[in-house]
Parts: sequence; C-alpha cells; structure tokens
Amino acid sequence: MISGMSGAQFAQQLISAERAGKDNLYQSSKTGYQKQLDAYTLLDKGLDRLNSKLTTLGTDAFKGNIAEVTDENIYVSSSAKAPQGNFQLSVEQLAQAHQLVKPFASEDATLPASGVIQISMGGKSMSVDLAMVNSGGSVSVSELRDMINQHPNNPGVQASLVRTGGQVQLMLTSKETGKANSISISLDGADWGMVETQAAQDAKATLNGMSITSASNMLTQVVDGVDIELRKVHEAGDSSNISIKADQEAGKEAVKAYVDTVNELLRQISQLTRGLGVDALDDSKDKDDKDSKSSKIDESQLGILKGDTSLRTLQQRLRELSFQAAPNGLTLADAGIELTRNGELKLDEKKLENALKTQPQAISDLFGAKGGMVDKVQEITKPYTRFDGYMDMKKNNLKRQLDRVEDNMERHNRMMEQRYQIYLKQFTAMETTINELNSASGLFY
Repeated sequence: MISGMSGAQFAQQLISAERAGKDNLYQSSKTGYQKQLDAYTLLDKGLDRLNSKLTTLGTDAFKGNIAEVTDENIYVSSSAKAPQGNFQLSVEQLAQAHQLVKPFASEDATLPASGVIQISMGGKSMSVDLAMVNSGGSVSVSELRDMINQHPNNPGVQASLVRTGGQVQLMLTSKETGKANSISISLDGADWGMVETQAAQDAKATLNGMSITSASNMLTQVVDGVDIELRKVHEAGDSSNISIKADQEAGKEAVKAYVDTVNELLRQISQLTRGLGVDALDDSKDKDDKDSKSSKIDESQLGILKGDTSLRTLQQRLRELSFQAAPNGLTLADAGIELTRNGELKLDEKKLENALKTQPQAISDLFGAKGGMVDKVQEITKPYTRFDGYMDMKKNNLKRQLDRVEDNMERHNRMMEQRYQIYLKQFTAMETTINELNSASGLFY
C-alpha cells in the first residue's frame, strides 16, 4: 500500500486501538479480584494456624510433666498421668539374659549322628533329632546354629557362634531377660556339657524403701505414667533422685505461640484493610518465621480489603478478649498478656513464668477450661472458619467473579478476531485494487 504497510498490519493496528480499552478493563478487574482472593486465602490460613495453636493450648500445653534424674544409673520418662513429686530409687541388680556356651574345634566340626538335642525355656521346648538331620554324620555346628534359630518351636533362644582362642563356641542366649527365662539343654536326656557364662536373673531395686523385682530392666507399671529404665547398679548406700514436675516450658511456648499467631492475624487484617494508619509493611517480625513466605503481604495488597467491616469486627473482638475474664476470674493479664497501643498483644515472659510456678492450674483453666480463652476465641472465629462460613463465602464469590471476567475476555477475544478478519478482508481488497490501478496507470507512460 502507499504507506508501506500491508493490509494485515493496518487491520492489526485498528484492532489494537479498538480493543485496548476493554483489554485494560478486564485485566484490571482480573488482577483486583485475584488479589482479593489471595488476601482472603491468606487470612483463612492465618485463622487455621490460630485454631491449631488453640488446640494445643486447650489440651496438652499445661498437662505435661517432666522427669529429672540426678545420675545416669537410670533413665526416666513421664506422661501427664505421672504424679508430681520426688522419688528415691536404688538399683541393686540388673536383669540379665541366660547364656550358655559349648566349645568346638571349628565351625565345621560335625555333630553326633544320633541322639535328640532338647532345648527348654520358660515352659516351652524344641528338639533336634540328629538321627533324622545328621544320619550321614556331616552336619556341622554352624548348621546346628541355623537349625535352632529357624526351628518353628524355638522357645525364645538365640544361637550364635563366638570365635576366640582358636576355638569356636556355640552360644545360646535367651531373648528375654529374667530368672524365669533360664535355658536348659540336653542330649538324650543327659547334660550336653554347656557351660553357663551369664546367669538368668531378675532386676532388683528399691523405690522409696519398697522392694521391686522385675524380669526386665524396664519398669513400666511401678508408678503411674512413669517409665524407668534401669541402666547401672548403684554403689551400696547410693540412689538416684527422680523429680517429676510440671513441664512449664511447654505451657510457656504454647502461650508464646498463641500471642505470636494472634498478632500475625491482627497485623494482616490491619494491612489488608489499611487500619490503624498502616502505611508500610514491617518485615522484621517475619524474618525467623517458618510460615513467613505463606503469610507475608506485599505492597500491592495493602488496603485491598478496605471496607470489609466483618474483618474489622473480627479484629476488634480478638482485641477485646484482653479485658474479658475466664470463669475462674483470671484475665490474659494474669498470664502476662496485655494489649498495646498499636492494637497488638505483648507477652511479659517473666510474669508468665511466675504465674506458671505459683498457680499452674489456674493458668491452665484460664485457657483450657470450659468458657476459657480457647473457647472464647473459637466462638469468635467460628463464623469465619466453618464450612460455608464468611471466608468460604468471600472466596467463592471472588472465584465466580474471576470466572465471569475470564468468560468476558474470551467473548471479547472472539469478537475482536471476527472484526480483525473483516478489517483484513477490506484492507486486502483495497490493497488489491490499488495495486491494479497502479499497474493500469503504467500503461500511459
């Protein structure tokens, strides 16, 4: 054409100018709806994290016990059922597995071609009939080891070979400790000549003056909720002191996690609704937060939910909890939690530690008792977090809006493609006519 542009280029320029307005409108709407959807999704995750912290705070945070021991003669673990207090335990004897050995010249040494080897322990027995398995006299001691270990009626004996001093020892060891698990072995009813290297014996200990006998070195039913592993015999007159007390650190960490999670949610609502004069993002509190990547708000999201009064109501009600009392009369301030001027919670850790020491049950009830802070927070957040609640409603509405925008964009694209084809046809015809006229005009020169 005269301009040097093809008909396709003319058509494309016209369409680009014609569609720019709606393209910008649709893209702007799509971006806005997506940012709002991301914001509600972020808050929904924040509420989920809060409810997770509430579960811990209301159930196990203040119920745990911790066991401390003065030496390494024993190892102790405790559960919430363990009674708090001090115990003195003296280990007099450790439980042992029974052990017998019999020497052979080598592991290839052969066994008699006849006779019945019988092994008994704890009321059970097994037998190996050498006339059946060794009629040729070629079965070795190593093969006997395997026969014992793989025997279907093995009463709980482990056979092994120990090589020492140029000899091989066939060793039989009871799999369980305790006096009742002693091994007896015979060949045709007579002693087979095995030597005892370790006697079968029970553990013996004294707990607060009471004698304890156990087939195992693990004491699990002596004190409710306490497992004691005996590891070493005490010197005469010595004992281990076991101290079982409330695990205050677990309660402290649960309260700290609650405060941090509430503050994160309050901060997010302020930023997304531009409340409390929030003009910039504060990243300092997210640096060490493992959830920071999923909970961080970018600059473009500031104020994206401005006007959502339901979120501001949620924020306000969470703040007002600072002034409400639990059924036992305590408030969050009694646990060292106060509302600051910027609308966030602040934890006085020393005050919390002192409260956990002086009134642990009262602090536990402040949060976990019926009508306590956990129940109050769950009552506040339930309309937002329940199925088809406020967050679901908002997210579903925004998803429908995004679908409508996508549909409109597709229709707009189809319409613009049709108009492009019309323009292309017109400009192509014009271009053909101009070329024909140019060719005809050349006949006159």
